[in-house]
Amino acid sequence: MGWFSSNKTPDSSDTFSKQEAFLGIALATSAADGNIDESEAKGMFAYLLQMKMFEGYTEKQMSDIFEKLVTVLQNEGIGGLVAIAKSSLPDELRETAFSCAVDIAMADGVITDEEKALLEELQQVLEVSEEVGGKIIEVMMIKNRG
Repeated sequence: MGWFSSNKTPDSSDTFSKQEAFLGIALATSAADGNIDESEAKGMFAYLLQMKMFEGYTEKQMSDIFEKLVTVLQNEGIGGLVAIAKSSLPDELRETAFSCAVDIAMADGVITDEEKALLEELQQVLEVSEEVGGKIIEVMMIKNRG
């Protein structure tokens, strides 16, 4: 069973906005180690608030979305959260969401075997090609060296 295995099949009532879906992928990446600390959450908010799709969002709005997604995570697990996020995420944002996930996983400059396995599965779930996924990982390794 993989990181994102779930018995949950999203139905029409299980939808997120594109912003919620994007943050859901980021949250799932952070939660994969079983712990989301305050510094990780703040780092995610700072990262996402720089993006066009979150333009005009306040920290309070981000916090509200985060709380909603944490509830989904607690009720459905990582697999359920990712399944709903994927079904709600526009195709053109899947590579971007994967880039964000890689950046979060590599923020400490090192990628562990566990993180590597998580990213490989997330790449498949989001249907990011091997070529594009490899380029994203290469760039994020360079970005996170310093």
